[in-house]
Amino acid sequence: MDVIEKLIAGHREAKEEIDILDKLVKMSNSDAFAWDNVFKISDFFEKEVREHFRLEEIVLFPVMKNVLPGAEQNILAEITDEHKPILWKFDDFKKMAERHKKISSKNSREDFVSSSKAIIDSLIPHAKKEDEKLFPLVRKYFRAEDYKQLEETYFKYLKV
Repeated sequence: MDVIEKLIAGHREAKEEIDILDKLVKMSNSDAFAWDNVFKISDFFEKEVREHFRLEEIVLFPVMKNVLPGAEQNILAEITDEHKPILWKFDDFKKMAERHKKISSKNSREDFVSSSKAIIDSLIPHAKKEDEKLFPLVRKYFRAEDYKQLEETYFKYLKV
């Protein structure tokens, strides 16, 4: 699997997790099971989504900056700028999960619902923008040697 396919697969995983999260939000006040999963969701955000953003910013975007014409590079800053508030929302979610761990209350459940909705509302259009605007630029402008550079950068990132 090449790096672009890995990033797109990450979007699919995020969409699946968002579907699960959406279901959890809907059952928030009636099902104690939902509260047991707060930490699993928090771990998912930390391991998968945060890592996905790092992969884009450290591996993909530097290669894209060397390949894309100047007029097409605005999307890189736009995507990077979107990462920051999404990550802040993840951090808020993690803090909420910690508060819930110490004291579960109606307020912590309301925080969970609010935080979950904020993440969903940010992540879905962000992933769609990457799928519709960012990755098509890779397919349009990358040549075989660019994919090779991307792969080498990816392996350096993994320290393989």
